[in-house]
Parts: sequence; C-alpha cells; structure tokens
Amino acid sequence: MKKISISILFIFILSFFVSCNRNDKKDKKFFNEQNIEEKIIFKRFDKALFAKPEPNLNSYLLKLQEEYPDMFVAPLSNEEYMRQMVEIVTNNAMQEVANIVEKEYPDLNTLSNEITSAFARLKQIYPKTFLPKNVYTMLLMSSDYSYGYANRVYMNDTNYYTIALDIYSMKKLHSHPYYHSYPEYMVSTLTKDYIATDFMRMYLQNATFKHIPMVYSKNDVTLLDCIIEDGKYSYIVKKLLPNREDYCILRYTPEQMEWIENNEANIWSFIVQRKLLYDTDRSKYLSLISEGPETKGLSDSPARVGNYIGYKIVDMFMKETKISIDSLMNIQDATAILNQSNYKPKRK
Repeated sequence: MKKISISILFIFILSFFVSCNRNDKKDKKFFNEQNIEEKIIFKRFDKALFAKPEPNLNSYLLKLQEEYPDMFVAPLSNEEYMRQMVEIVTNNAMQEVANIVEKEYPDLNTLSNEITSAFARLKQIYPKTFLPKNVYTMLLMSSDYSYGYANRVYMNDTNYYTIALDIYSMKKLHSHPYYHSYPEYMVSTLTKDYIATDFMRMYLQNATFKHIPMVYSKNDVTLLDCIIEDGKYSYIVKKLLPNREDYCILRYTPEQMEWIENNEANIWSFIVQRKLLYDTDRSKYLSLISEGPETKGLSDSPARVGNYIGYKIVDMFMKETKISIDSLMNIQDATAILNQSNYKPKRK
C-alpha cells in the first residue's frame, strides 16, 4: 500500500483547527439549575473515521461528513480532498494506531461522568458556565512531540474541543514509528488519568478566565508570577475534580509526587538561596516551570517542581484568607499572595 505523507495529515489536522473558529450562540446549552441531566458527550470521530466502511469507501466518507461536518475542512466533492481522506483511512500504520486506541478507550463513560461533575461544580461558582456541546475525540498522529503534546487537548472557542486519544495512549504507542520521538519523561503522564485534569485546565484558561491575561506569556515576569499563576489553576482544578490525586492535578507520576513532597523544603531553599523568586531572566528558572527530564540543579528531581510550590502557596493562601475563587483570580500581585499565605515548608 502506498505510504501516506505525514505532511498530508498535518494539513488535515491544522486545517481543522483553523476551521473551527466559530461562535454559534444557539449551540450553547446551559445546565439545569436544579439537576444536571445533560452530560459531556464525546463524539468519537477517531472510531468513526477508521471503522470498517461499507463496500464503497467514498460513499462512507460522504456519510461521515454529514455526521461530523466540523471535522472536515472542505467538501468531499473536491476530488483531491477525497483522495487525501481515502489515503488517510486506508493507511496500514494509521489503522494500527486506531485499533490500539480503540482497545485502550472502548468507551468514555467514566471520563464523561467525571468531566460533567466538574462542570456541575464550576456552575455553582459561575452560574453562566455552559456545558461544551461539541467535544470530539480524534487521532492527532503527530511525530512532532512538542506539537502533539501542546495540542493533546485543543479548544478553538467555547463550543469546539478536541481530545487526541492517541497522545493519551502513549505507553502503548511509544514504539510506533509515529510516536517514537516522544521523550520518556512525557510518556508517563500521557495516559487516561490525566485527560480530565487537562481538559478542565484548558477550559478554565480559555473560557472561564479568558478575560484574565496569562502572565506566563509576558517577557518580564518573575518565577513567582509564573508559579502563582499555575498554582491558581491547579487549585481550582482540584476543587472541580476533588477525587483526583494531586499528582494528576499537577501532571506528575505518583513516584515524582512522593519525591517532591519529601523534598519540598529543599526545593524552596534552592529557589530562595539562588534568588530566583523575583528573577525576570526566564533562562535561569525555566526548568522549574517547564517540561523536561528534571529540574536543573536538583538531582533526581522531576521537572516543573516550581509549579508544586506555587500550588502549595495558593492552597495555603486560600486557607488563610478564605476568599472566593473569583477574588483569587483577580489578584495580580503574586507577592501579596505569597506573604499572606505564610508559606514556610518544614524539613522532613
């Protein structure tokens, strides 16, 4: 069989992200104030695209476009586009990936219930919260691990989301030619346990608090600014998903979480002694907040340990002040949060 070009798939995926930029207010469905009978329903485009079609593949794809119009970037009456789609669906390597993902995710009922419950809690805080209607599961099939990781959960606006189930099947797919470039330190947290937390964090950043600019994107931010911002979101995600362990909320493995908790005082001393807390040179503190094999300067540590410190500071701040989540998110002074938290980790 003719081998498909990765570039064709990227054109398909990237074009989808661009095509979803719409705002159909009529599609917004609000929760019932008394009880929530609506659920997050995942539209399994990943299954449908690679399902065994009727004898005429072209006819099957045309019917699929009627069912999933948002997942196609052009009419399939376009011969070149139809050819590309046929090539994608009939590619042996892609079919293999689809089969592995289907075995890993035969259904998404548990995830649906968990995310629906998270939205119920969010609605108690923000009554205008709406249940996302169009949540598609798909196969991203990106050999570029930075791109795949960044787009494992994608939100174009508050109505259109995608979850790349192949990226969350990385333990099973890591040896596959499309995915062998993914570093080991990423693989351990690309499992089903992290989908709900990633999804809710994405929603908070791009919908609930869309009006609050992310300080991380600014050039002159301090380490404290970055970890407090991340800590705010981790704190809220924990409130929305209270049954999730902290290691899931913070995207660590259980072993990494144990190391961090045992070394919390050492991490804090490392930051303070090197005067990194108020440093605006991101190159000096990047490994404290970014993905990687470890935090530079701390032996045997996982990466991003600064984010754990931010989460602990915010958690203690909220216990000390007992203010609302809305008030928390509107505080832009990270130093004030640190000071009022009375954060002083004890050595174990």
